Amino acid sequence: MVRRKGGMRTLLSAGALGWLLLLTSCSKVEQPKPSTEGETLSSTTGATAPAENPLRKFAENAQGSFACGLYLGGKKVGYLIASSKIIKRGDSDFFEQKMETLFKATKRGKPFIDKSTLTRLFNLDGNGELTSVEQVNERDGATYTSAVIKQGEKYLETSSGGKSTKSITIEPPKTSLDNDKQLGDWLKSSPKAGDEFDYKSSDFNGGEFNEHNSHYKYISKRDLILNGVPTTIHTLEQRDDRDDEVTRYDCDNNGRLIRGNLGPITFRLEEEDTARKLDTEGVDLIEASSVPTNVRMGDPRKLKQVLLKISGIKYNLPNSQRQLQTTDGKGGGWVTLMINRDFQSADKDPLSKEQLSKYLKSTPTIQSDNDLIKAKAQEITAGQETPKDKAKHIQEWVHNLIGKDVNRNSNTALEVLERKAGDCTEHALLFNALARAAGIPSREVTGLMYTQSPQPLFYWHAWNEIHDGKRWISVDPTWDEVFVDAGHLKISDDGTIKIANSFGKVKIEIISFQTDDAISVKDAFKEPEKLKTGEENIVLMDVVPPPPRQLHYQLSEPPPPMNMGSASTFSAANEEKPQKRKDLGKPIEQFSGAKLNQVQFDREGHLVQ
Repeated sequence: MVRRKGGMRTLLSAGALGWLLLLTSCSKVEQPKPSTEGETLSSTTGATAPAENPLRKFAENAQGSFACGLYLGGKKVGYLIASSKIIKRGDSDFFEQKMETLFKATKRGKPFIDKSTLTRLFNLDGNGELTSVEQVNERDGATYTSAVIKQGEKYLETSSGGKSTKSITIEPPKTSLDNDKQLGDWLKSSPKAGDEFDYKSSDFNGGEFNEHNSHYKYISKRDLILNGVPTTIHTLEQRDDRDDEVTRYDCDNNGRLIRGNLGPITFRLEEEDTARKLDTEGVDLIEASSVPTNVRMGDPRKLKQVLLKISGIKYNLPNSQRQLQTTDGKGGGWVTLMINRDFQSADKDPLSKEQLSKYLKSTPTIQSDNDLIKAKAQEITAGQETPKDKAKHIQEWVHNLIGKDVNRNSNTALEVLERKAGDCTEHALLFNALARAAGIPSREVTGLMYTQSPQPLFYWHAWNEIHDGKRWISVDPTWDEVFVDAGHLKISDDGTIKIANSFGKVKIEIISFQTDDAISVKDAFKEPEKLKTGEENIVLMDVVPPPPRQLHYQLSEPPPPMNMGSASTFSAANEEKPQKRKDLGKPIEQFSGAKLNQVQFDREGHLVQ
């Protein structure tokens, strides 16, 4: 499933801001016309600020616009229109950056359109502090708006979506327009191959400014004819400090984007009319986001331990009592990961005061201080004493309330409560709000979830973690689980840019697995005839030992090995005919490409055809 803030949405908004809006600032393509809403451009000859103001000079030279087509898998799926100009409000001049993005695809065969407009306004005095941010998102017939305005030393955010409006005070960002100017100056200083520059920026994402650094490296330049005009093309590489993913793109002397990529999305400079014309045949996000694997493991809810290899990530995955990465992932190659079903651990990992405040606070999307949500949380958890018991009742209630529909998306918890439909992100969002309203620290986490319908696949998925006063434990309201199964592979609990950069690149190979009921491994491994010589027989051991203690990082004790029952052996040359299975389990919904199927497993985890 595609994450609301982590998948394509992050890719085309927060993730793109660091350099796409910067390129807008550095470009001078055409002088924009005066606004029809009473705002007028400050001319370079009639400036209201001193001509020697270097920040104002930067803004004057940076006025312009450009358009890009957005491509995924060779298909045009959207566009980006960016512009910068100086405007007048009252007696003061401001520098305005605007970016409009549209992403069009399908989800399970139904149209999915996500459109957003982001506007940032900077003061032209001092270091060019950010004075306001406005974002408007339109999706699934609903509109969500957020306006952040500087008031004194802090900023006030007012958000609205569905039938709710909320205002909160947030801390100011640490970056300003001067940071853009410094990078623009570096681009114009004729850097040589290998020269580097560090750029600080702030992305705004639902209740806070996320500060991060980007590292730029100059690669090369070349001269060519672009649309009949001799043009010098500069190639740059950019790496974000939130992961080691490298973005490469080309720009001209004015910083205008010619071509680039961010995760799986490719950007191409186009005329605006051309950029707005999309392919008639779209990309299905459910199918495009799937990660095939090599083993059929049956009902994911019965998985209690999975040992796998994963590639396509350039950062270390979170380690916990249930998930252990045993090799360094920063090189981008294959790493080994052991995942256990979550369990009650004696280890303690208490929250700091700052963390406790962060994971209990109400935000414009997680409206845990809303009277309706507080009343519902109190009703659901009545009579329950422990955080785990309260969380169990909340997740069961959310699971039963929300209709499973990947095309019914909401931006706020109140919208989810009103619409009663959605995918994993809506489940996680509403659970977060109810848990916090019940006094339970809660957060949304993102990763991959194993499914089989009947092909073995991992899909992008979102679930929750609550802190029970001792440590974090997992909860999945979509799958109706407290202490999630070993098919949940956690990627991140905060770094959404990691999800965007990993999209379409991840590969997974299962090494071994264990279930609640030892299942026959006949037909488990795909294409067994292709096994290498000497690997004709695959033995699942009675006991799979955990990794060495030194690989368990902060754990005081490694998790115990998990008994599988009697040893099972799979031989490509010696297969038994399958027996008819009885004692059917509860049907579950799983995706096969873009289609949602009802899937039935027997008590031993075998798929019932």
